[in-house]
Amino acid sequence: MLSQLNKRKKLEEYLEQEKYSYPEVFENSPDIILFIIDSDGIIVKIRGKHDQLFGMEYERVVGKKYSKFVYEKDLKKVQKYRLKGLKEGPQYFDFRIMNTNGKLINIDISLVPIKENNEIIGFYGLTHNVSEKVTLQNFIQKKSEKIDSLIHHAHEIIGIINRDGIIVIENPSIEEKLGYRVEEISGRSIVELIHPDDIDLFNYKFEEIIKRPNTPFTIELRIKHKKGEWRYFEVVCTNLLNNSSIAGVICNFLDITENKNQQLEIQRMAYHDDLTGLPNLRAFEKRLKSVINASENQKYAIIHLNLDGLRFLMDLIGREIANRLLIKIAATIQSKLGSCINLLARINEDEFAILTTDINELVTIEELANDILRIFESSFNVNGYNLVITIRIGISIYPESGETTTVLMKNASLALYLAKKGNGGNYHIFSPTANVGTYKVFSLRNELQQALQNNQFVIHYQPIINVLTKEIECVEALLRWNHPDWGLVPPNEFIPLAEESGLIIQIGEWVLQNVCKNVSSWHKAGHPVRASVNLSIVQFLQPDLVNMIECILEDYNLDSEWLTIEITESTTIEQEEKMLTKLSKLRKLGVQIALDDFGTGYASFNKLIDIKPSILKLDSALIQGIPNEKISTEIVKSIIQLAQRLSIKVVAEGVETVRQEKFVADLKCDWIQGYLYSKPVPPRKFLKMLEGQVRNISEEEMNQDKTKNFTIEFQYPLEAMMTISELNGRKVQLGNKKVLLENIEPDRLCFLSNVKLPVGTEMLLKFQLNIMGEKLTLFGKIVYGSEQAGIHQYEIELIIEEKNRDFLIKQLDKLYIELNNESLITGHSFITESPEDYFMKL
Repeated sequence: MLSQLNKRKKLEEYLEQEKYSYPEVFENSPDIILFIIDSDGIIVKIRGKHDQLFGMEYERVVGKKYSKFVYEKDLKKVQKYRLKGLKEGPQYFDFRIMNTNGKLINIDISLVPIKENNEIIGFYGLTHNVSEKVTLQNFIQKKSEKIDSLIHHAHEIIGIINRDGIIVIENPSIEEKLGYRVEEISGRSIVELIHPDDIDLFNYKFEEIIKRPNTPFTIELRIKHKKGEWRYFEVVCTNLLNNSSIAGVICNFLDITENKNQQLEIQRMAYHDDLTGLPNLRAFEKRLKSVINASENQKYAIIHLNLDGLRFLMDLIGREIANRLLIKIAATIQSKLGSCINLLARINEDEFAILTTDINELVTIEELANDILRIFESSFNVNGYNLVITIRIGISIYPESGETTTVLMKNASLALYLAKKGNGGNYHIFSPTANVGTYKVFSLRNELQQALQNNQFVIHYQPIINVLTKEIECVEALLRWNHPDWGLVPPNEFIPLAEESGLIIQIGEWVLQNVCKNVSSWHKAGHPVRASVNLSIVQFLQPDLVNMIECILEDYNLDSEWLTIEITESTTIEQEEKMLTKLSKLRKLGVQIALDDFGTGYASFNKLIDIKPSILKLDSALIQGIPNEKISTEIVKSIIQLAQRLSIKVVAEGVETVRQEKFVADLKCDWIQGYLYSKPVPPRKFLKMLEGQVRNISEEEMNQDKTKNFTIEFQYPLEAMMTISELNGRKVQLGNKKVLLENIEPDRLCFLSNVKLPVGTEMLLKFQLNIMGEKLTLFGKIVYGSEQAGIHQYEIELIIEEKNRDFLIKQLDKLYIELNNESLITGHSFITESPEDYFMKL
């Protein structure tokens, strides 16, 4: 056995021989080092970039024990492998050293014994700096642990499926979300879990996913829970089949069931009636639109049902029972007419709508309408009540009644209106021949609410003149509706509709506010005038009328004496006791009371005792008759004289001539009101009248304003057919209305009608008439209009091409010659009776 000294000598000789081995490897590799230790663990030689490993010079390393450089916690490990090397031969292991800078460095080492005569005299230690590798491995391990933790603890389901749609991997969240254990789901086709209605969508999307790697695709699917319920998921799939570490399609399943249910509930509320569960108006119109878009030469009927008196029934038996009645009605219609119905909807509190399936014959629609009416011939038993209810039905037909949802619904409503108004049965089928007058009433009724919201109402003011001073002392506020299609609509046309709908309350309050606002501003400008406002029975019956008037007066700092409330005798007859109570409260408030249209109503003189008015307004019909008509003259005299004895002021309404003015002035009438001084005018124009006062218009000027010269004046009016062809550039389909032509020339005509039409709007009228054996069709616009005793006179400017104008002139020339010989000629519909009688018969 060699001594320790001999071992050292042998080791040095060995090193001297190998010092020239592979110099380029050790000198050029920054992290490979060869060191040699003797059998006692002393470092005797180093080759390589030792300074980069240990951080010190060669001399400070050689001669030191290797254990000095080993990290304390790894020392036992190194000693263990050194001993194994002595016994077993070469060893490979890793450990950490601490360099002089205090930095831990990971190295691996191949420890090979150096032998001499089968005796170990030392060790080769071939080391490699693996700090970066270990750091990377630690990073990867930690990241893998995080990813594994994220996948296993994620609340959403994360899985991998192969290109055949087979589930390869699922994380444990699948049990929480869908009730399946991982082992139950792995190996199954994803299609097995997808709702049947969603499979086609999934297959289509999955083909796209396979075609486009690394591209996320989002699909909304219903997935079956283990318990059998369907849950909604938003699934994001990315094709990573080309990634060898994944080799599949990664799918993230986000459970959106709660959000989806909320959306469905919102949609249900938006498109369904809560009480009956039926679709609502929005759903009905949506379905109708889709049916129209898909229609190919098919006919459909839109049936609009109104339950007569349902609101009265609610007041009588209570809303709960009335609601049950509605539910029973809906169920009965569905059960008895289901095969003929595409859709049944509840579109209003007391209205239903039906969309039929394809119907080709008008008789089929009539049979269906009668079937619906028969349902309501029997009573409905609800909570022991046998309830009988009648209905009205309006029907429009696609495409004859219209080709859009809006037009079809409007025309079904118009047909319902006609069914309510007419006497010929409980249903009405819309026809393009519905007359102009009916159409106007219908459109005004439907657009009242919109008029209030869109500020279409305006107030005009007509001055009331002091007979002696000729100055404006009072003014009457007159409401007008500035309709976009019909022009200025007078109150007698829309006030009854407003009363019927209940909107008169809101409209009346708006009028009072604006009148008081204007009067207040006129007072501030130095013009102390009193304003009078008309109130209807519906307004008078509102409980807070007096309080509302008082608040408005306070808001505009206006004394009550400057406001006059006008009522008619007919107003006080209904609900007389309540009316008289209200009038008493208004008088106490200080508001003036005027009795309008006095002298032609009921027991006028008796009413003076009850109403105690401050002002009487003589009906314009009486004024029109003075001073020529004896009866009118005597009545006017009597009323003025009586009013003077009772200290009641008198206004003569409708004064149009100087003779009428002089007559009432001689009777010492207090005020006059009428066209002799001014028509009702807008607030700004009225203010100018206050500033410059007014002059009376001469009768000659009035006559010039009212009359025009025409080429042919008919001794007897000529009957013609008229309809509206366009409204503000929109084509409309309406039936014809009979009118009477008074005169005609190549560019103009004048006609009479019992329907009020707007002047100066974009309304194109169409006339059909027979002149000298030729049927003529003329188009024109209204440029002038007037009214007397309910008969409207209009002047039309014709719109006619030159060639047609030449033909018209020829026909008019022929007619002129014939009329000179005979005022009535054959082949023409001349009307010999009065226009009043003629229109009354229509």
